[in-house]
Amino acid sequence: MNPEEIEVTLREAIPTDAAQLLEFWRQEVLPCDFLVTDDFDAAISPHILAEEIATIYESDNNLLLLAFADQDLVGYLRIAAEQSYQRGHVGELGIIVSEKFRHQGLGQALMTAGLDWVVEESQLKRVELYVQKRNKVAQKLYEHFDFKTEGELPDSFRRKDGQLISTLLMARLF
Repeated sequence: MNPEEIEVTLREAIPTDAAQLLEFWRQEVLPCDFLVTDDFDAAISPHILAEEIATIYESDNNLLLLAFADQDLVGYLRIAAEQSYQRGHVGELGIIVSEKFRHQGLGQALMTAGLDWVVEESQLKRVELYVQKRNKVAQKLYEHFDFKTEGELPDSFRRKDGQLISTLLMARLF
């Protein structure tokens, strides 16, 4: 079935999503050379991840939003904030869409829903993210949602081939 013909639904992650999220992580996130990952992330047990998802679900300044096509996980958006008083108002955003569902508006849908959550339900006043300077598609998406580039971090990301590349710090205030 063509991805454009499939209805996609968005919802917050719940603990029973853990196994499917781990499988998505192994298939889509680990191979992606645009994201910071490590083997620990993929090695976590479904039980431990389910506990983490429950904590996120109960939090007022953390979000894990999943995108499903039929029953398949095809993307997610994560906004993670610290629990400290000093930084609890700042969320760090991460997003990934399954390769076969990219460039069809799913990233925009996830961003819209996630940022609506920031405004309507969270206590966050700032959302920030790091994006590789070479990832122009992602930069354009973030700029569409009023994220501004605050700085460049030279040689701050090591690609799988060993090359050091720059990342940009982008943020939006609420």
